[in-house]
Amino acid sequence: MSNFQGAAMGTDNANLFAFLRAWQTVGWQSQSRERGRYPWMDKIDQQISRNITRVDYMDLEGDRCDVQGIDWEDLGVSRSEARERRLNTYKNYVNLVGSDRWEVSMATSQSLLPCTDNHFRFRHLDVRKNISLAHFQLRNVLASTSRSQVFYPSQHIVNEFDPITGRNKLGMRSKEIPHFQVSTLAADHDTLVAGGFFGEYCFRRLSTEGNAEIHEGTITPDNSGITNHVQVHMSRTSSSPKAAFASNDRGFRVLDIETESFVAETILDKPVNCSAISPDRRLRVMVGDQTQVLITKAEADGRPEILQMLEGHGDFGFACDWADDGWTVATGFQDKSVKIWDARRWTDSQGRAVPVATLRSEIAGVRSLRFSPLGSGKRVLVAAEEADYINIYDARTFQSKQTFDFVGEIGGTSFVNEGQDLHVLCCDRSRGGLFTLERCGVGAERYHDPENLGMRPRDRQWKNGSYDWQESRTTPRRLPRSTGTRRQRRALASPSCSLDPF
Repeated sequence: MSNFQGAAMGTDNANLFAFLRAWQTVGWQSQSRERGRYPWMDKIDQQISRNITRVDYMDLEGDRCDVQGIDWEDLGVSRSEARERRLNTYKNYVNLVGSDRWEVSMATSQSLLPCTDNHFRFRHLDVRKNISLAHFQLRNVLASTSRSQVFYPSQHIVNEFDPITGRNKLGMRSKEIPHFQVSTLAADHDTLVAGGFFGEYCFRRLSTEGNAEIHEGTITPDNSGITNHVQVHMSRTSSSPKAAFASNDRGFRVLDIETESFVAETILDKPVNCSAISPDRRLRVMVGDQTQVLITKAEADGRPEILQMLEGHGDFGFACDWADDGWTVATGFQDKSVKIWDARRWTDSQGRAVPVATLRSEIAGVRSLRFSPLGSGKRVLVAAEEADYINIYDARTFQSKQTFDFVGEIGGTSFVNEGQDLHVLCCDRSRGGLFTLERCGVGAERYHDPENLGMRPRDRQWKNGSYDWQESRTTPRRLPRSTGTRRQRRALASPSCSLDPF
């Protein structure tokens, strides 16, 4: 990760209304007859002054308004024109100059997939204007434990927001460090953990209320010790949850939540920006300030036990995830590529890294990756770019995708409700907030449910184990078991009204 230099870095890209104003200014000053349409300034000011707190599906009025409540017809331009201009003016940040350039030779190795899928549909946007990003490269600052419990950072605190009721309250505040800046956030196994900008951490049990029992400490006293990433997970040797911290001082440390002591510390050659543990908790994938992907032992101590160093990316990495089947791994780098790996065959007979697929992002590098959880239905991979685009890939074939787009920097994604809902954090200062997307096609799930196909011979072609993730004997379930078939469990989460396409 680049050393932070205040507001000078990462500010070339404007927020929503600054983008519209810049577009209007350039269009108005242009003397060319081919200058094209541009938004009207008075209409921009009117839309800025609107106090919108929530945008629902019914507020879209067809294609008149978009998911951020912008009335493009009133502005005098179309949304497609705005999207084209945004694509032409947005600057993707890279550490290695030219790493994200598209060349003809890449056409056979990197795929621009067709947007033909329809996995999720827009439900609503809860506008939040108090979202804070401590560093423009670190975009894992969203943590959701349920449909009604979402955590995100503000200035010096962590907010707890309920999208169902719209209520917001204090989720966590450091008592020892009054100016605590959250650089990364995670919530799992009844534990909320935040990593700080200056090498500190704090956590609390979610079973406790508010700021009552906050536990704090220091990960590293190094001046470059910003916490790049944290993952909360269980281990193979203990019933206590662990918090795995990746710091910019090249250190990777594991904290035992129960004893509040570090049980492992590893110093690597380069800083790690993101890590993900395998479902069997034996291996870990790491990406950082190098072009290689690292596969290490999960419980290594002291000297790093690197099992594989996978080549192929062209810049630094900031996103990775390990699917619940135990062998599908995804990595995202600033070169605008996402690579899919198979843990059963990292390399070929010559020792060369062999990704299953290489996918090209739309506007910027991917900074957050999430595989859908086991038992949630058709398996997908959610890839959030630095701004504007959420790519939802078909994780069965990686040959098609769905895109969900808006205008604004992205702070992270999170699955809730057993994978039936997807939360997306947009950090735009003027019209950002929490997007909630819901699964499509609930009524057709019976055709793809292996538990429901025995009585329908013509549908047995679906019973091939490839629809949802395959549950390995060594892969513990991440979701709690519940009664009823998968179709019945999904039906409980589905809305009572019909699902119109978005």
